[in-house]
Amino acid sequence: MRLAALLPIAFALIGASPGQPVVEVSGGDWSQLPALEFRGYNHLTSTAMSRIYRLGYERRCRLPGMSGHHIDFNVSFAAQYGADGHLARLVLPKLNCPEAEAWLGGTLVQAIKSGDYRRTEENPEGWYQGAFSFYYEG
Repeated sequence: MRLAALLPIAFALIGASPGQPVVEVSGGDWSQLPALEFRGYNHLTSTAMSRIYRLGYERRCRLPGMSGHHIDFNVSFAAQYGADGHLARLVLPKLNCPEAEAWLGGTLVQAIKSGDYRRTEENPEGWYQGAFSFYYEG
C-alpha cells in the first residue's frame, strides 16, 4: 500500500521539503539487513508521538504497545539509500492504520535526513534495517 495521499499531510505537519523518498508499507523480515547506526532521537517531535498515541487512545487504530493511557511503541523498518548517499526508499511495517503509517513515515524520513540514523560503509548504496520506539503517556 502506498501512502502517497497521506504523506504530503504528514510532511507538511513536520516541515519536510519536496523531493521526498518513496515511503511504502509492507510486511517483511528486515533482520538480515545491515543495521543503521542510531545516533539518538534529536529530531523526534512530541507532536508526532502524541498524534500516534491519540490514534490508539481514541481507538481509531489498534497500535502495537497501546495499553490504557500509554503506548510503548516499537517497530522496525527498512531504508534504502541511493548512489548519491541520500535516502531513496523507506518501508514500514503494516499497522493497518493509514494515518499512523503516514505520521510514522514522515517522522522517520525527517529523523533519517536529520542524522538520527546513519548508514554505514558496509552497504553504502543499499538496504538497511532500523528500529523506532517511544513511550508516551497521555
